[in-house]
Amino acid sequence: MSSLEDAISILGCFSLTEPSLSQAELARRTGCPKATASRVMKVLRENGILDFDPVTRLYTPGVRLFELGQICRSNHNFLDLVNTELQEVCAVGGHTAYITVFDGPQLVVLRMIRGSSPLAITSTPGYRAWPHATSNGRAMLALLNEEEWKLRVPAELPFVTKRAPQNHAELMERIRIIGETGRSHSTNDSYDGVSSEGIAFRDPGTGEVIGVAISYPTIMGTPELQDKITSLLAQMKANLLRHG
Repeated sequence: MSSLEDAISILGCFSLTEPSLSQAELARRTGCPKATASRVMKVLRENGILDFDPVTRLYTPGVRLFELGQICRSNHNFLDLVNTELQEVCAVGGHTAYITVFDGPQLVVLRMIRGSSPLAITSTPGYRAWPHATSNGRAMLALLNEEEWKLRVPAELPFVTKRAPQNHAELMERIRIIGETGRSHSTNDSYDGVSSEGIAFRDPGTGEVIGVAISYPTIMGTPELQDKITSLLAQMKANLLRHG
């Protein structure tokens, strides 16, 4: 497992802003001994995971990673459908929306759709958050079975704000309310001044849990706005499940 962990650490060093790195820099960033880094990178290069330019002596992600990325993309067709439905919700509802998935115990934003409101709450794709402190996250947690729960929910919930659940008992109470009302709401749970309505569902093809949130300034959160957004999200979910 050590070599696998070293390989994962090395691949994690590359990004859109730094697509090319030297062996010395990769070893420095991962903390791998130079001999270990050299051995692991040789295997990655031989298997098309990394490419090496002998002129610049820099490594870049290889064609095999591109192929795997294409497989990932092909499995996200349902996300395109979610994105299309959500664009309509934002056009009518006027506020910014997010599509999220689990990444370990946290959520990661995959896509963001801006609403027409000038007071937009924005988090860029790649942004991470704790599920228990978000409306979409709690809706996602409500769909998990026992084994999935163990993978996604830490034994002790990280502190986010005083309004977010502080322990499992408080989290379960929020989830119970979601089950009873069909609504997942957040007011100042992640940030002061930010509220949201959320839903969640599974990709019918892969079973992956996907969350959606519509965020808006708390000061604008009248019961009428909350009901409007909740209704739009409920209709969107019904449309998606029908297509699925």
